[in-house]
Amino acid sequence: MKNPDILFGCFEEYPRRDGILRSKHEGDGQFRQVYFGRLLEEGSARQLVGRFDVKKRVYYGNTSMESEISLLMANQTLAAPGKLIYDPFMGTGSMAYTTSHFGALVFGSDIDGRQMRGKGNVPGVIRAAKQYGTESRIIDLCTFDVTRNPWRCGGLFDAIVTDPPYGVRAGAKRLGRKKDLSEEQLRIFLEHRNSPRPDDQPYIPPTKPYELSHLAADLVSLARYLLKPGGRLVFFLPTVTDEYEEIDICSMLCEGMEVIANSLQDFGSWGRRLVTVRRSTDREYPPPSFQQETQQEVTHIPAHKDFREKYFQGFRKDDDEAF
Repeated sequence: MKNPDILFGCFEEYPRRDGILRSKHEGDGQFRQVYFGRLLEEGSARQLVGRFDVKKRVYYGNTSMESEISLLMANQTLAAPGKLIYDPFMGTGSMAYTTSHFGALVFGSDIDGRQMRGKGNVPGVIRAAKQYGTESRIIDLCTFDVTRNPWRCGGLFDAIVTDPPYGVRAGAKRLGRKKDLSEEQLRIFLEHRNSPRPDDQPYIPPTKPYELSHLAADLVSLARYLLKPGGRLVFFLPTVTDEYEEIDICSMLCEGMEVIANSLQDFGSWGRRLVTVRRSTDREYPPPSFQQETQQEVTHIPAHKDFREKYFQGFRKDDDEAF
């Protein structure tokens, strides 16, 4: 029927069977009860999914977060008027639009400023924010490596929300060289570092891959430094379904940070977990060093370590590679 006066709904309830293998013809399982009623009112939030639809956005990229998920992430940050929220991997700004819609002020940064700027005189993120009427709540957009950040004091933000690049569509990068310079290369670099470039082009610093398990642990440490007491860090972490353990999430935590939510978006052989971490202390901490690779003792190797390589190998195990 089109435009009915009354809508009825019917919902059947069955026990949850997460993680249980089922036979092919088993069916839905043991039936519990049925709910039947009529629609009284629709929530206002559901309409926002269509409003923030990426396909209707004036600026987006191939890594833009779908609207429903970005709204869910904004909800996890408790975004509200008067709050200051930071996205350290801004990209095309998917989380900025939804958090600013709920009244929060947003600051964004990225190691690649082209993602935020796009083409045109007005940055792409600002153009999209104008579409939603929230451009005045985007405080600023800056280009820098999160491990070489300009922050000189902590306790600035009420929340940090981000979708770190983990290698499926775009790999994470940090400043540095994949191979150290030789003595001769280093000598030449030091002699000419203050000289103008012959081609009059700006210097583009080299980058190297940022391994996911290091990135996740660094992100938690950075959040502990930048968040106010009680502030939240909300981010996605990809996991290998067959290898994931709860300790994988705990292994990235540091003193003063606690997990308050951990949910899975299942894609089969892998999935991504929406993790919410809260700063549970008012103690002041120094800025993080971001030197994960110098740790001498590794107590646990999480399943998300080297996720990019596992993904492009089809999550094959060593035994499978022999055939």
